[in-house]
Amino acid sequence: MRTTVCKTMKLRMIFVLMLSVLEVSANFCSLYFPKSYVIYHLRSDEFVEVDGKLEEEEWQQVGWTERFVDIQGPLYPVPRFETRVKMRWDDTFLYIGAYMEETDVWANQTKHNSIVFHDNDFEVFVDPDGSTHMYKELEVNAINTTWDLMLTKPYINGGQANSSWEMPSMKYAAYVDGPVNDPRIQNKYWTAELALPLKDLADGTAHTRIPPKDGDQWRINFSRVEWHVHVVDGHYEKVVGLREDNWVWSPQYSINMHLPERWGFIQFANYQINETVFTKPKYWPVYVSLVDVYDAEKEFFAINGYFTTNLTQLSLHEFVRQGKCSGVPVVSTTDYAFNATVSSLGDHLIVGHIRDDRLIWFDPL
Repeated sequence: MRTTVCKTMKLRMIFVLMLSVLEVSANFCSLYFPKSYVIYHLRSDEFVEVDGKLEEEEWQQVGWTERFVDIQGPLYPVPRFETRVKMRWDDTFLYIGAYMEETDVWANQTKHNSIVFHDNDFEVFVDPDGSTHMYKELEVNAINTTWDLMLTKPYINGGQANSSWEMPSMKYAAYVDGPVNDPRIQNKYWTAELALPLKDLADGTAHTRIPPKDGDQWRINFSRVEWHVHVVDGHYEKVVGLREDNWVWSPQYSINMHLPERWGFIQFANYQINETVFTKPKYWPVYVSLVDVYDAEKEFFAINGYFTTNLTQLSLHEFVRQGKCSGVPVVSTTDYAFNATVSSLGDHLIVGHIRDDRLIWFDPL
């Protein structure tokens, strides 16, 4: 129990630090907004050939994401290698191109659905409806070995990974600047190019339009796992005692990719390349309040062994407790479960809910 309490309180303190670090204005209702990227639709005369090289004009037209950071946030050391991503889409696929600076490209996993992150890899996490449940993960290494899976919910909430789930029409390719597994020749980079079927990404989710409409938004994040290696008898071996580095696009503020509420946003746009501005979702103040209640209830349960409806017993942020950004939370509980509801302020009523298993949903408008 002591270990569980310490871990829960540590996560809570990290979240508090995250809020203070990311405050970009005096408006605390804007706290903790993750990275965002506008993704542009391909025209009918455009085509992305999935060969791993990212050389087409279709890729040159759009910009890169920000450089990846440590998974725990910008207060941690800058990754020693650069990583960036680009995205496009059509009515069938979400296209992702990733650039990974790398001096020593190596890979050992060759079997589909093996644990690819035992190698250096590139990973994609997609939650189309933002519920934190039924989300998808894809991992790929430098020799085109993939692992695609669906998570019923995050592992910490008792989620199960379904590796039998597949994306049969997925396309993927890796390109390496030089040889793989040859320490005699120094590399400069490798790239990964993916075409992920939209209908498969949306499998099992609620209220996800396929194809998306102009302005639709999904939650997404990317991870790069990088191991420390040295050369032993002419081949690469991991350095014993050093854990892997985890570099991501939108910080998780924890060494855990399976916190979907902290992922970034993509906004689907039609053909006006580089002319669309990302629009922060109107439900965001409600969302932040829901997550704050969830974290506070989990912390309270770890210490007391039950959930509470009494907000004064929870270590909520004051702007949540006092309803300054959205309505005051309303919580119902049983011995081992809770359900919290938060409503928006203003003329447009938005009502959101979060459950003890992290499920987030909103009432239809």
